[in-house]
Amino acid sequence: MTEIKFEIHPYKIDFELCPPITVIKGHSGSGKSLFLYWMNIQKRLPENKDKYSNIIMMNQESDIRDILGKQGKLFIIDNADVLFKDVADIIEHIASDRDNNYLIMCRRSYDFDISPNHFAIITENSGVFTLHYRFTGFN
Repeated sequence: MTEIKFEIHPYKIDFELCPPITVIKGHSGSGKSLFLYWMNIQKRLPENKDKYSNIIMMNQESDIRDILGKQGKLFIIDNADVLFKDVADIIEHIASDRDNNYLIMCRRSYDFDISPNHFAIITENSGVFTLHYRFTGFN
């Protein structure tokens, strides 16, 4: 289990990921990009330099092919619907990659050949944001 935990007052992020691929699905405004924004803030803080050094964040302006050849990374991919357009080979690479972990935020499903309990939505309760998985066993 991979965890992402931090506070941005007055909120807390308490995500438990389901490696190697966790897919967060949700409509616009469901918190996916907000999480990425907050994660960027955390990653830039000097005291978190080592803590988040293995995290590579990607959005619609990133080159998705940058994931190739990396090991031991957690790729946080926002707007996957844009990044995965016309890159079937990259989707296949992610599905078979056991050297890295992926947190993929999108509006539709992709063929990653993963169990349904790797799909989550962001939920908020009393200022604490967590991942709610489709099936039990995690949050």
